[in-house]
This record gives sequence, structure tokens and C-alpha cells, in this order.
Amino acid sequence: MENVLKLSNENRICSSKLTYKNITEVNNNFSLHVNFNGNEKFVLNKKKLRLFPRTFLAINPETLYSDIIDSDSPVQTLSISFGKGFIDDFKTSFLKNDNSFPDNFGNHRPSQNLTLNETIFPLRGDLKYNIEHLKVLIKSNCNDELLLNEFLYHILLNYYTLYQKDMRFVEERLKDLQFVTRKEIYRRLSLAKEYLYSNFDQKINIYELSKYSCMSATHLIRSFKQAYHTTPHQFLINIRLKQAEFLLKNTSYPINKIVNTVGLDSPSTFIKLFKIRHKITPLKYRTSHNAVN
Repeated sequence: MENVLKLSNENRICSSKLTYKNITEVNNNFSLHVNFNGNEKFVLNKKKLRLFPRTFLAINPETLYSDIIDSDSPVQTLSISFGKGFIDDFKTSFLKNDNSFPDNFGNHRPSQNLTLNETIFPLRGDLKYNIEHLKVLIKSNCNDELLLNEFLYHILLNYYTLYQKDMRFVEERLKDLQFVTRKEIYRRLSLAKEYLYSNFDQKINIYELSKYSCMSATHLIRSFKQAYHTTPHQFLINIRLKQAEFLLKNTSYPINKIVNTVGLDSPSTFIKLFKIRHKITPLKYRTSHNAVN
């Protein structure tokens, strides 16, 4: 099942629930792709990524990409393609001072200072809230373009704010380095996080990760720790535990299957890590959330 809504300003929203999908095309507009359950594969200019629940992927215009789903159970996704004029107006108005009205509003003269990063991010906060509400609107067959475009504006703003916050967070911690060097290290650390988000269920070694992020192993560990106050391994464990939380709340998988699904070594390791974080066992966590629901 696929529901596609095209707005008059060329914004496009696609909500789908599919067991199979295999398309390859050039992305015409900047787009966001959200996965609500299951596993969705993307290939971006030969870069292979997997999108899991609680994450989303940003894809820039003119990118050749493939979107692949091959699953026994339906995978629910949402994709948003932002029309060029919508993006250009956002760029123009967003970079204006609050006390000045953009003279060229509607003329689509984009600023070259605003860039949108093509990578995987966690879905959380206001962005998650607005995405979930947009999903409800699409499901209810809403055709109020004013309302839909307001949500799309806030989603784009939430994404850009998330990206800027992440970038500035890293650059502040690398402030002793030259500007160009900070930018390049941020780009490579983003690749490292992208790899971890995409492959958390696999066995990952530091040499594979360092090769993907174009850094030596020692440089990657040192820079990652300096930028995020955590190691790549600790970051990976956090992703695995977040995915385990999702599975405990949204599936009836036994503990052994959850452990295998998120890439942890053993049930005992999982239970120990989970209790450190939540102060309760995974089964009690599941029971408490089932009681609420």
C-alpha cells in the first residue's frame, strides 16, 4: 500500500507499507526518508546504507539512489520531497534577521550559505513529533495544503536545527583547530556515525569503521571522544540499547531474538547493560510499557 500526496508547490509526501520495493532514480529535490519499523536499504552513489526504526535519511538533489525493501512483514515508511521553491524560500527567510522581512520572498533566490547534510540522523524531539503528526494527517486523507505545508516547514526547520546543533556541538569541542580542519573532521565523524547507525546489528571492528570514515583508527577514536565525549564503541552500544527498547515496546520478540537483532553478544550482556541504564530488567521494562499502552 502506498499513498502519495502531491501539493501544488511541488512538495510531495509518500506514506507506504510494503513488503517489497526496488527503485533506482535520481533524486530531484531534497528529501527525508523515515523508517517506522523493519529494515530499508539505500544505495547512494555506491554508498550502501540501511535505515532502521528511530532513524531517518536525508538525500540531496541530483543524488542517484536506490531504495530497497524485501521483508516478510510490511515495512512502514514516510518520505518527504521538498519542492525547489519551498527550499529556496526556506533558505532565504531562515537566514534573514528576525526583524527584517525578506525583500525577495517568493522570488526563489536561494542563499548559498545554507547546506543540507546527506546522512543518517536519529529521529527524536520536535522532528519526531511533527513527523508522527504528519503521518496521522496523511492516514486521515487530509488535503488541507496550508496545514500540510506548515508541518513540512516545521519538519524542515527541525531537521536543519538538528544538523546545525550537531555540527556546532562538534566544532565547539574542536575549536582549537582551524575552521577548514573542523569542517572536515565533522564530515568524517558523520560518516562514522552513519556507519554505526546503518550496521549496529553487525559485528563492527574499528578498522572497518576507520576505513569508512577515512581516518586512522587512533585518529578516529581520539577525535570521536573529543567531539562527542564518548567512544565509537559506547556510541554503538547506545544505538543497540535504543533499538532494543523499541523492540521491547513494539514487538513480542523473546529476549534472545532481541539480542540477536540488535547485535549484542549474549542475553546476559544485554540484561546487564539494560539494568545499568534503566534500573530494571528488560522484561519489567516491557511489562511497564505494555501496562501503559
